[in-house]
Amino acid sequence: MGGSGIEHPEVAGAGGIDADVRLRARWSRHSRATGWQPRDEWWTPAVDAVCRAAVTGDRLDGVCGRLGRARARAGVPVAAALDDLAALCDVLDWPAPPMELVKALAEGWASAETAPKDCRDPLTGLATAAYLRTRLGELYQAATPDRPVPRTHRLLVVALDPAVDPWRRAARMIVLGHDLRRYFTRGESLALLTRERIGIVARLTPDLPIRAGTLRDRLRREHAAAVWSTALPPSYAEALDFLTDVGRPPSGD
Repeated sequence: MGGSGIEHPEVAGAGGIDADVRLRARWSRHSRATGWQPRDEWWTPAVDAVCRAAVTGDRLDGVCGRLGRARARAGVPVAAALDDLAALCDVLDWPAPPMELVKALAEGWASAETAPKDCRDPLTGLATAAYLRTRLGELYQAATPDRPVPRTHRLLVVALDPAVDPWRRAARMIVLGHDLRRYFTRGESLALLTRERIGIVARLTPDLPIRAGTLRDRLRREHAAAVWSTALPPSYAEALDFLTDVGRPPSGD
């Protein structure tokens, strides 16, 4: 199940074009039955490439990257693209999509949907923790005695339950990365702290508590994610230690 081949009695070994067509038909039906929309815009040449690789036992990571790019260019949200991949894995009787295929599809989607990703995590499209440390350094350098960073900015943390299985957690983080970039559009700095936590440095405006509360309710409902807001410390050195502690997984993980 590592992305280099399959073991599925109705596909592997069935041989020829017929196996290709049967897999494509079963995948299409299952994807639509599990929510694919719009129902008449599922096929793309990349689908055929995935099916051919599956029935011949070739590697699937490259063609999954191609599929991700095709989905992004068609305007398909990353969550729907991942659900479609999960539908394929259901058809192949795999217990969960292999992580290398999830990564390949997500990176393909991101490469078509976004600008160059310097200092960005390729899976979620979020900035790295190293970038956030640099950004904090800029904020502390620009602070003044009458306007210190704790009075001008706030750190929001979005966290998933680390007990969630790796496939679901990765899929949720990919979707969260996309959704949060659309939600925070006022110059906030968003970064991946760990594979379960996202940090957002936002300007402390009068409406920030309301926006954070709205986000908290939405993410709890849609992703079972926790959201909290915390003050930044007085100095940059303390902020670096603080950011490390915030990003550290809970004890016992």
